[in-house]
Amino acid sequence: MKKPLIGLNPYYFEYGDAMWNGSKDRYFNAIWAAGGIPVTLHYPNQDDSINEIAQTIDGLLLVGGPDIPNDIYNGNHPELMDSDVMGPERENFDRKIFLAMYNLRKPMLAICVGMQHINVIRGGTLYEDLNVQLDGSVNHGEFNGEYAHHTVKLEKNSLINKVIDGDDPEIISTHHQGIRNLGSGLKPVSWSDDGLIEAIEDTKIPDSFLAVQWHPEFMLDDDDQIKLFKWLVLESLSKSQSTSP
Repeated sequence: MKKPLIGLNPYYFEYGDAMWNGSKDRYFNAIWAAGGIPVTLHYPNQDDSINEIAQTIDGLLLVGGPDIPNDIYNGNHPELMDSDVMGPERENFDRKIFLAMYNLRKPMLAICVGMQHINVIRGGTLYEDLNVQLDGSVNHGEFNGEYAHHTVKLEKNSLINKVIDGDDPEIISTHHQGIRNLGSGLKPVSWSDDGLIEAIEDTKIPDSFLAVQWHPEFMLDDDDQIKLFKWLVLESLSKSQSTSP
């Protein structure tokens, strides 16, 4: 049986005298372990090429990364941003590949800033810094720093609750931003004890979209967390078979 091709949106950074794109191998390992074939995508110059990418891959994993530019969601506190901010090339590509995959109704799993970005694309806003702006914030770890363990609550009968076998799983997080105002058409389905939204689903494509704030790729030895990647792979396989000539 042919394994589904899962695209990963890359980090984009300067090193030496060149620009580089790539993703942490944890994400690749997660897709391999779930039975898919992970591939790093690239930022083409033409929108038509982005549509061709979406038509070629079977599913999409939107990975974590740096803070989304404050002006993208009309944020009022740029002073609370991390020094590492997503560049315009990645922001533009991530936005367009998400919309292209969404229009094709192809399966997507988004992690950390991937979830935040989708919320912004749908008109939502973010907390620039949870420690400063969210009263009673639990320890969510630090971006590119120490990570934290805490539990999250899952809404019963939600897709994520069906995928993960447990109502209050313990997760690993490493971020300082999060969803403030929810974007249009999105549904919150998980929360941490401080009320922060930890997972969202889409009301129009409830069977083809999952997004989590935490980092399941850090927990591949956890039977429940690997199920998120298995869901993406199996859903991508199912959808690709149903559309094959």
